[in-house]
Amino acid sequence: MDLALSKVIELRESGFQFLHLRDEDGQLDRIMAFKQRRGFIDSILFWSETEARAGRLPAVRDSTRAAQAVWIYEGPLVEAVDRLLDLPEPGSRNAPTLMKRTASDLAVVTTLPFKLKLPPGAIA
Repeated sequence: MDLALSKVIELRESGFQFLHLRDEDGQLDRIMAFKQRRGFIDSILFWSETEARAGRLPAVRDSTRAAQAVWIYEGPLVEAVDRLLDLPEPGSRNAPTLMKRTASDLAVVTTLPFKLKLPPGAIA
């Protein structure tokens, strides 16, 4: 547990912001951490020390299609944090750029616990 906690602290110290996502009963279900980086969002969802999902998604996307990641990893929290923080800076020579698989649960906008309500014809 100490190693996993130190990795969460490492995310915070690296500039990641956190959301505590709750289930229908109001109980903590999972935690999301995210950080915008040069046109991309690096995000990680974790349910426990052994279950995490991390990815890098374009910051701007077509909202009518499922979000896709240029990089994704599923596994233990410690490994997910290490791999996410070791990703090359977006735009650098070895940074991932090809769209891979769907990763809607890692998209911050689709994960937020609220919805925008706009009057008909409003522009957001």
